[in-house]
Amino acid sequence: MSILKLKNVSYRYKDAKKDEYVLKNIDYEFCTGKLYVIKGKSGSGKTTFLSLISGLETNYEGSILYKDKELKKTNLDKYRNTDIGIVFQSYNLLPSLTAIENIMLSMNINGMKTKKREKALELMKSVGLDESYANRRILKLSGGEQQRVAIARAIAKNPKLLLCDEPTGALDYKTGKSILKLLQEMARKEKMTVAIITHNGAIAPMADKVIHFKNGTAEKIEINDNPISIDEIEW
Repeated sequence: MSILKLKNVSYRYKDAKKDEYVLKNIDYEFCTGKLYVIKGKSGSGKTTFLSLISGLETNYEGSILYKDKELKKTNLDKYRNTDIGIVFQSYNLLPSLTAIENIMLSMNINGMKTKKREKALELMKSVGLDESYANRRILKLSGGEQQRVAIARAIAKNPKLLLCDEPTGALDYKTGKSILKLLQEMARKEKMTVAIITHNGAIAPMADKVIHFKNGTAEKIEINDNPISIDEIEW
């Protein structure tokens, strides 16, 4: 079932020339319970694409539909707070809060009422952080540890759509594989739509679909009829 559709979507910066587009004529459809890998070189339009489908940038041409409703005409605060989770490259955690407070804040915004700390600790464990990290301030954590907190926070509100920009970029090989396995399971078991933006083409076989970006266009789309487990991938 389709959850997000892009119809002839183009985007250019406000001060750009009329024919100077970052993205051009993107037509694509994301389906529930599928895992997508979006790859391409720096400057190919991947991060801009993420900004558009997350509702962070609305100055686009064409149409982006979430559950068949135009994104520009929806309550974007509600969309970002409850319907989607985003894992940014820069983490975007609140440094004044502890690891567990950052995760629980996401639950508060989503309106969760009960067992928030228990759920937050469970999520921390799922990304490889034990309870000893819970009360540490963000600035006391390494980059890889902050990345894991950011992933736990994004999943905490049970989003319909999870968008990850280089989610394993700051992680060691073993932790990176465990995170990718978790993301694959979220799509398979929780029926979450997961999109991973990455330079790491080696993880493409784990995805249901692979979108190749080049010069602002979705140059090629591959469909994996039998995506493999991340456990089988080496990079």
